[in-house]
Amino acid sequence: MDVKIIPVSGCIQIFLGVATFGVAPLAGWINERKWPRSVDEQGLTTRGGARVAWDEFTEIKRVITRIGQTSNTTEHYEVSGSKGKVVVAPYRLENGAQVFDYIWRRLPERLKEPQR
Repeated sequence: MDVKIIPVSGCIQIFLGVATFGVAPLAGWINERKWPRSVDEQGLTTRGGARVAWDEFTEIKRVITRIGQTSNTTEHYEVSGSKGKVVVAPYRLENGAQVFDYIWRRLPERLKEPQR
């Protein structure tokens, strides 16, 4: 299954690009290289081209970020293994809940146990 990212508004991209002299769009692109490009029965491929088998993952972490000083939050998951970290942000992916569910069902059971 191919994983598609919901693009950030062009107006916001332009504003961030101008306000940060191009650093924000570049940082976003570098960060998205850790996101999944495709998932299948054997594993996933990141946007940076790394292929990771499901049994190579060693940890999953839920990350909740508060936006500014508001009560608004975002949530994403970081799945780590010997080949690095893969970021799964359902709110930024088309059919994000389905993509995360697909990934969750294929991760090793030992990762799904509550962390101590």
